[in-house]
Amino acid sequence: MILTKTPLRIPLAGGLTDLKGYADRFGGTTVSATIDKYIFIAVKKNLGKVFDLHYLNAYEKADTVEDIRHNHIREAIKLTGLGNSHLDLTIMNDLNHEGGLGSSGALTAGLLSALNEHKEQPVDDNRIIADSSKIEMDILEGASGYHDHTITQLGGFRLINYEQGTPTAMETNIPGEHLKHFLKRFMLFYSGFHAKTRPSLALLAENLDSVLPQMDAMKANAHDLIEALSRGDVNGAGECVQRQQDLKQKLPGSFENEFVIETMRRARKLGVFAQIPGGKIGAFLLVYRPSGLKRKKVIKHFGDLQHIPFQFVQEGTRSVRL
Repeated sequence: MILTKTPLRIPLAGGLTDLKGYADRFGGTTVSATIDKYIFIAVKKNLGKVFDLHYLNAYEKADTVEDIRHNHIREAIKLTGLGNSHLDLTIMNDLNHEGGLGSSGALTAGLLSALNEHKEQPVDDNRIIADSSKIEMDILEGASGYHDHTITQLGGFRLINYEQGTPTAMETNIPGEHLKHFLKRFMLFYSGFHAKTRPSLALLAENLDSVLPQMDAMKANAHDLIEALSRGDVNGAGECVQRQQDLKQKLPGSFENEFVIETMRRARKLGVFAQIPGGKIGAFLLVYRPSGLKRKKVIKHFGDLQHIPFQFVQEGTRSVRL
């Protein structure tokens, strides 16, 4: 049996500039980091000559790979050449799916890693990332981007550039103490609001040319965050996290409603910087506490939301054979 775990991710700045329609034309840049919340995948041979699949509170049994209803599972099995190798496959998620923390990209990267390990032909990160892009954007024709499967496969705090369909993790040269002080200021809350990413990003893609100035500003904001951290201005970097949210709310797509407007008003009142991660109105609220503001005060202020303790992690997808 092969077990893999792939971390979810927290976007900080530049998100959405990795979308294929923008990044392939103008280049994109993101700053993000992975957390200790994972998608777990278990794969082993099925002796009954069927595909026995358990995922996200669902179950299906398929005689052939083409009968598999779950798009990502089906295409990952086909792309890795395992269409004639019947499998037991189970997927578990630490947090609810479709919450805006990159679970779809993490799932694709995790599936490809697990299936290649099952073949006893493990491949490197670049191959996993390229194949994930192929599944999500070419085969499934999603209005998606390069970011989520890239950062969750690699892990850590990353500045990533996207040029002509190729993601590249860049050196940042941020002093370790600056980064540590910055990351420890974040908190995560769960609202319970779940929505589909695809319709939101499809609307953005259709209207992309009308919002190029906002997209360019998002890309510049990612570099501003890195520059602020490099000089030790952690609160300035926190402002970049808020700027990402402010810019995102101006875009076509599912990025603003009464909940978002009210939540951002509450954040400003408390004096924190906040962002709702994802290419839509996601289920989580990311909060940055400026120095001097106690965690207990933030938890009390957002008492109607569920506080989700977490830690940032350095590792991306990892596999083990049992």
